[in-house]
Amino acid sequence: MAVLRANAKINIGLRILGRRKTDGYHVLETIFQEIDFADIIHVDINRSGTFNLACNRKDIPTDGSNLILKAVNRIKPYLPEGMGAEIYLEKNIPVGAGLGGGSSDAAAILKYFSSLYNHKQDLLPLAVDLGADVPFFLKGGTAYATGTGDILKSVKIPMDWTVCLVMPPFQISTPWAYKELRISLTDTVKKTNISSFLRQEFSWRFFENDFERVIIPAYPQIGAIKAALLECGALYAGLSGSGSTVYGIFCSDDNAAVCREFLQTQGRIHICHPSGET
Repeated sequence: MAVLRANAKINIGLRILGRRKTDGYHVLETIFQEIDFADIIHVDINRSGTFNLACNRKDIPTDGSNLILKAVNRIKPYLPEGMGAEIYLEKNIPVGAGLGGGSSDAAAILKYFSSLYNHKQDLLPLAVDLGADVPFFLKGGTAYATGTGDILKSVKIPMDWTVCLVMPPFQISTPWAYKELRISLTDTVKKTNISSFLRQEFSWRFFENDFERVIIPAYPQIGAIKAALLECGALYAGLSGSGSTVYGIFCSDDNAAVCREFLQTQGRIHICHPSGET
């Protein structure tokens, strides 16, 4: 039986630059950073011809709507005829938390089955079809992303920091958040600036998340968590993606651990670190 790690990510800064007139999709720029907080996927290959999914959480769908089985269906034409598997997901990354858990699960499945049978097909088209964050998770590490998040360039940033994730017990709808930003097809597309930050000496003060403009007024708890992280000494605090996770960047594990006492009533807290290829 294979055991796969599907790491989460955080967004270091997130700017919505506009919308494409061709398809209406929002154009963004961000830095994706892989972190060592993960779902665990167990895969037991068999010759049943079917792929079954089970999960440790009853609120997670295990039918064809789950990105794991969607990924299996995308790569299945490249697999030996009659192959099947029993797949068990240990779900640790909350759904709708802005940490990319479902996308990471899908990428882990694509990579595993591709490597298992040494197929040389390009996984990127399969990943793009599954979701905007899935291409990043094919490699992970640290990447500057533009487009819809699918145009990726590996970058290097300092790695000597600790992340404190605060995961409130609620989700934030990404479609709702985009709608609230009210970016129309006629708006002028903004210029990128995160790329220019990367050409300077790295500083956390450069980064901000555009979604906070609409999410914090609608969800005051998010603003309170961000303020508490900064009060605890975070170098930076902000939403990951469109939330609901708020994270703080700290100089050390000890500094990050201080937050547990102050934020234990605000949601689930996890302390982790940057991970992956850089």
